[in-house]
Amino acid sequence: MEIAYDGSYFSGWQIQPAAATVQGVMEDCLGRITKTKTALRVAGRTDAGVHAIGQVASFKTVSGMTGKQFKAALNSILPESIRIIDVYEVPPEFHPRYSAKKRWYRYIISTAPVLMPFFFHYVLWENRHVDESLVNEYCRRIVGLHDFRSFATLGPGEVPYREVYECECKRKNEFVLCDITANAFLRKMIRALIGTFLELERKRTDPDQVTEILKMHDRSTAGATASPAGLYLVKVFY
Repeated sequence: MEIAYDGSYFSGWQIQPAAATVQGVMEDCLGRITKTKTALRVAGRTDAGVHAIGQVASFKTVSGMTGKQFKAALNSILPESIRIIDVYEVPPEFHPRYSAKKRWYRYIISTAPVLMPFFFHYVLWENRHVDESLVNEYCRRIVGLHDFRSFATLGPGEVPYREVYECECKRKNEFVLCDITANAFLRKMIRALIGTFLELERKRTDPDQVTEILKMHDRSTAGATASPAGLYLVKVFY
């Protein structure tokens, strides 16, 4: 399934006790359709408040329904904050996470002096001019294979290496769009990167500082974790 959702309504993707999550709502709806407990596997577990345009999840079923029928049935009972873009059959060995080649995320940053109320959950508001050319210098320092433990929350035994293929920011009127594509991401890695870049840009810090932070392998040497508002999972590539 290709899925889009408004993350501001949920406590992230993954099921949690006494919290509304995308996975929880979707598994409940699938169970109502198939009349069996149906577990979802996902390409990436987004944080609370993070949105998706092209999330990918899969499930196994003995149902005779077609992908087109599943799409229609799910969209008829899911809340408006979750939409199924497409559903299709895949080989049994397919896994949305481990079969993925790369992921593309986008941060939308607003530099408007006054943020319209309907943007608050959907952009990262800086309320100042952001020099995207300097931020791009920071972006270039993280392209390649690196140990990103300075920019992430690691689980026990988790390998800190990730390969960033592209990282670039461009301005569209009062918005700065920051795109980052990698083979995979650590927990809160993108939010830590953008939070750090914006802090460094505000102080006009030399881009070499990003390289130094990477070398430190210490989360305390980087900046704050940026708000999830404005972060979107755009596409997963297979």
